[in-house]
Amino acid sequence: MVLVPWLAAGVLRAAVPDAGMPGPVREAALTGGVLLVQSVALIGFTVGHVLGPRGLGLPPAALGLSPVEWRAGAGLGLVGGLGLVLINVLGSRAAVAAFRVLLGEEGLARQLARERAAITDLFQLDLPLPVLLLLLLASVVMAPVSEEIFFRGYVHGVLRARLGAGAAYVSAAAFAAAHMYLVHFLPLFLMGILLARLYERGGTLVAPVLAHAVVNLVVALSLRL
Repeated sequence: MVLVPWLAAGVLRAAVPDAGMPGPVREAALTGGVLLVQSVALIGFTVGHVLGPRGLGLPPAALGLSPVEWRAGAGLGLVGGLGLVLINVLGSRAAVAAFRVLLGEEGLARQLARERAAITDLFQLDLPLPVLLLLLLASVVMAPVSEEIFFRGYVHGVLRARLGAGAAYVSAAAFAAAHMYLVHFLPLFLMGILLARLYERGGTLVAPVLAHAVVNLVVALSLRL
């Protein structure tokens, strides 16, 4: 997952012409393309390993890809998405308050600047509609699908077989750590716990994928507005 976006960025940078395209717009298009490639790769690696004949050869239900109770899962996901938004806001505020004490105002500002993702800045640019739709597809659709298949369907599934109820906390910690944040580790950890509970409650990935997509969409719209 380190090599894939690095290689994709190099290939796309060489393939996408920059003639007549403003620098920030080109960077936004490249970022969206890299995120799409990374998501597709994560889905492919996970599904191939768990379901493929050369992997574990398990049924789709082992990854939460079961067609049962989709409607109930969708309703649960919408409600869960609102819960994730609340957790994100309150958890972020609590984490910022704690690190303000630990790091001081200047140290906190530097750390938050380091954690500010590139895609966050891109959403605040005046982008052409196709580029904006590309970023939305990558962050609101593909990222939730790929991350939930991996962290809930695979990681949580493996841990659940070994740790039982404690798997939600360990998989949530892995989910938060993968984003490589310090200040925002807490809200991501709490969101990971709720996503795991949604998966357990619904029995499929429908609920956590939809909830994840809702919170990402709310963040994207808040940046645009």
